[in-house]
Amino acid sequence: MLTLVPPMDSIHHVLAPVTGQHIDSSPESAATQELQLYEMIFSAVKPLALKAAVLLNIPDIIATRGNEGPLSAEQIAFHIAAANSSSTSNSHVDVGYLYRILRFLASYGVFSEQEEADQADDADTKKIKFGLTGISKLLVQGGNQQSCGPFLLLIANNVYLEAFQHLHESVLEGCYTFNKAHGTSPWEYLGRNPQANQIFNEGVATNTRSVMASVAKMYEDGFKSMATLVDVGGGMGSALSIIVKEHSHIRGINLDQPHVIATAPPITGVEHMEGNMFEHIPSADAVMMKWIIHDWGDEECVKLLRRSYEATPAKGKVLIVEAIVGGDKEGESMSRRLGLSYDMLLMVYTTGGKERTEEEFKRLFQLAGFKSYTIIKLPFLQSLIVLSKA
Repeated sequence: MLTLVPPMDSIHHVLAPVTGQHIDSSPESAATQELQLYEMIFSAVKPLALKAAVLLNIPDIIATRGNEGPLSAEQIAFHIAAANSSSTSNSHVDVGYLYRILRFLASYGVFSEQEEADQADDADTKKIKFGLTGISKLLVQGGNQQSCGPFLLLIANNVYLEAFQHLHESVLEGCYTFNKAHGTSPWEYLGRNPQANQIFNEGVATNTRSVMASVAKMYEDGFKSMATLVDVGGGMGSALSIIVKEHSHIRGINLDQPHVIATAPPITGVEHMEGNMFEHIPSADAVMMKWIIHDWGDEECVKLLRRSYEATPAKGKVLIVEAIVGGDKEGESMSRRLGLSYDMLLMVYTTGGKERTEEEFKRLFQLAGFKSYTIIKLPFLQSLIVLSKA
């Protein structure tokens, strides 16, 4: 845990002068670099193949029909056909195409591969069975509230992929790419398109559960001291449901737009409230904003933070759940690349949103009037930032 108290002085880093560099121009290095480039170019295939596997329900089929063992492409195809036999679409399943998707995903460890027993040594093609791995278990949806499947379907949704086609125009014109693709902001688009709104809410909700379980545990003492908690932009109430389940003395208020609240399910201990977070946040002992700050530009963020400041008492807290980028200086680290990938998504999916460094957060907190903050590192990329007025 890291606590910083005012004055929040900037930290200046002096970079050593560059004395020279060595560039490897050997044929082996050039070939490796070309392979690395093509790996990046073809990376777009991965989420789309994963999306196909989830839409075909392959992880669930292996989990439920394989008796915890692997299945062949033919066996998986049989269950896909059975599941679609009553639909108006053609229930025919092309085993060849299915096998190629499975083989591709297995090459990245999504599925395991094993040869079927009792095969002739001279067989032209070895029969392969595909099983679940730790990765594909995360995509099983039936009875699994921690499934990453809905979040995958959100990220790989065509609505958002279309916005990426305008990424270069954001540089040339300073435009918002989602608005360029669809003629409206992402929030207005979701308000007008119930199906897209459902995909968004379900994707965010499933991703919320794993993060908020850590928040509820790691900030346990803080929750014990509060009686009311407002979740600003709380969506379906998933975050609050986890907190009030662990801390039943808390009265939760889930604040979001009317079209979101209209589909939010009843939750014991939580009041769903329609409202505009930029205009008013209900008074409470604490205000929580999970993945809200990163959706907006600095001006909007300061306004939200000031509304949160106004909504809480002198000893109240504002809880922010966000990724903090820039802490890892290793350029090749997976966590750094993932954090910057999130930043690219926000560049495309929002109107001015971005992932921020600690210094960037600090400036926002100062402008909103907060005097100190504490950072609690959560598993994966997220952190819980606790703001105080004193």
